[in-house]
Parts: sequence; structure tokens; C-alpha cells
Amino acid sequence: MTVVSAVCAVDLRRLSRDKVALFFLLVLPFVLIFAIGAAFPVESDTVRVGVVAGETTGVGGALIEAATSSKSLEVTTYDDVREVVRDIRLGELDAGIVIPEGLTRTVEQGGEGEVSLELDPAQRSSAMLRNMVSSVLEDQALVLTAARFAQGRTDAPPQEALRVAEQQVRELARGQVRSITVGGGTEAPVSGFAFTAAAQMILFMFINALAGGASLVEMRTTGVADRAMSGPVDAGGLIGGLTLSRFLVAVFQGSLIATVASVAFDVDWGAPAILVSVILLFALVSAGGGVLIGALARTPDQAPAFGVPLALAMAALGGCFFPLAVAPPAMQVVARVLTPHAWATDALVSGVFDGATIVDVLVNLAVLAGFAALFLSLGVVLLRRRLEHR
Repeated sequence: MTVVSAVCAVDLRRLSRDKVALFFLLVLPFVLIFAIGAAFPVESDTVRVGVVAGETTGVGGALIEAATSSKSLEVTTYDDVREVVRDIRLGELDAGIVIPEGLTRTVEQGGEGEVSLELDPAQRSSAMLRNMVSSVLEDQALVLTAARFAQGRTDAPPQEALRVAEQQVRELARGQVRSITVGGGTEAPVSGFAFTAAAQMILFMFINALAGGASLVEMRTTGVADRAMSGPVDAGGLIGGLTLSRFLVAVFQGSLIATVASVAFDVDWGAPAILVSVILLFALVSAGGGVLIGALARTPDQAPAFGVPLALAMAALGGCFFPLAVAPPAMQVVARVLTPHAWATDALVSGVFDGATIVDVLVNLAVLAGFAALFLSLGVVLLRRRLEHR
């Protein structure tokens, strides 16, 4: 462990003198978070809502009336829910309300009416719209169901049944709201920088680790590794120290982005256990990737030349440039099979937008641990072969 710590300390001192690496580590992530987050503001005086009206009377009519009469909502009528989802993805709508056909009849017959919401997770208006729809449904669906109950028990006329319904409403079936979120959802206001901060954290932890593989190649090709191993440092100690330094740098970068985003951009990361677990596990993934690139590249220039484009491609596929939830299902499957980024961003987004707990993302964490084990084992084995067969 003394050898590993010594090698790690030397590598970290080398990094501290690399101005380009420090720029990518300490400056660029926050420039991008601010630029991208500011380009998509979440505050607006008017919420643009698309409504697919399966019925325009009864419960559905009351819901439409409440939406159109609200000064905070700009309502546009659509014929197809797919058009609503498309316009949310394109940024032309903030949310959508889908009223099913026969909603009132379903409630009157004692069934559970279901109104779907299409929500953009980056919009603070999501909670407001959810509450408005819930309130209208409770005012309409509960009273209609209770009135039916009262009529059946008392043979009272409809108007009398409605009066009795107010007393019965808490005991009867409730209309429900089911939220179908476009990329996640939350009932609490979320910073407009939240997704960008999570995505840039994952992107830069990985991309800097792969670019840092150049120093490993340089050590191999310039004879530094050979000279170190001619003394008390063996291949295992050298590889351990270099891997540890990359792990610590990735942890530092993830923690720094999380802290600055929380303080400067008002990002609430949700459950701390999720944030800490993702940072530690993805730091292991990143360290493994850096060692693997350092073992595969033949010249120092090849490491960033191949590593940076590869890291960008994996980030794009893994949902670091846009919410993976809005991608086609086939692309989501490919992203989860090929990249650890998809699992890491999904865990962070679940904690930020959905209020998930550590139990909810155990699968994500297990998969990240698997990617870390794969990258580290391949990197260590290949780098050892490079060092011992020179």
C-alpha cells in the first residue's frame, strides 16, 4: 500500500501541473452547465398545455373549463396523444392532459376514471398542473360517484342525491391521475440546471479519465515505467497507484460538480445515498476506462484521439446530452447494454426528479459495479502485459 500511495501521489502532482487537464477538470464542466441550463429556462408566466379531449362534457368538460379559464395555462387542443408527446419533446409544449372517452360514464357506473398527464421533468409547472387536475377530478368524479351511491340507497331525485353526495364523498371510489412523464417527473420544483448538472458530471468524470490515459502511455513509451519497476516498485504497485489516482480524480470531479451545482445552481440531488453511490461506482468505471485506454493506446496522442470521441459517443448514447426517456425504446435498450452512462444518469435523474430512494436504484448500482469490474479487470490485465513484456 505504501508503494501504491507513493505512485498515486506522484501522478496527482503531475496532474496538478497540467493546465489543460485542470481546465477540463475545474472550469469547462461549470461553463457548460451554466450555458446549457440557462438556454432552457424553466420559469414562464404561461404554461403551454396540450389537451386531447375524449369527451367535452361531464368530468372531461369540467377539466377543460378549469384549464381554459386559468390565466396561467395556454391551452391547445390536439387529436392524438402522440402529437402532444412530440411537441413536448420539441419544446413547443410544457405539458399535456389526456382525457379518455367515456370518463364521466365510467365514474357514474362506479369505475375509476383515469386522466393521463404528459409532463416535462424540467418544468416547475408540473406540480401545479398535477394539483389542478387532481383537484378537478376530486370535485367532479367523487361527487358523481357519491351521487350515484346516494340515488341507489335512497331513490332520491338527482338534485337531492347531489346534496347527499357531499356527505358520502370520502367513502366512495376516487378518480385517479396517472402521470406519464416525458423523461421523469416530480411534485416538487426542480432546478432547470438539474439534468444538465447530472449529465455533465457523468460526462466529465469519464471523458477526463479516458483522456488521462495518455499519461500511462507516456510512462510506458518514455521508459519512466521501466525505471520505476527497476527499483522497489513492481507492476502491481505501479498499476495500483495509477488506478487509484484516476479514481480519486474522478471522485473529486463528481463531488465538485455536485457541490457547485447544489450551491450555485440550486440543484437538489435527492437522496444523498444515491448521489454518493453513483459518484463512487462511476469513479471506478472511469478509472477502469482510463487504465484500459492507457493499455491499448500505442502513443500518448492516441489516448485522447480515441478516448475523447469514444467517451463523447458513449455519453451521447447513454443520455448525457438529452434525457434517455425521450429516446426510442430500441435506443434505450442499446444504451443500457453498451454504456454505464445510461445506468448512472438514470439513477441520478430518479433521485432528483422522482424522489427515488437507494432501494429504487439498486439495479442501476449493481450494473455500474459490473461495468467497473469489467473495465478494471481488462485494463489491469492488459496494462500488466504491456509493462511486463517490454
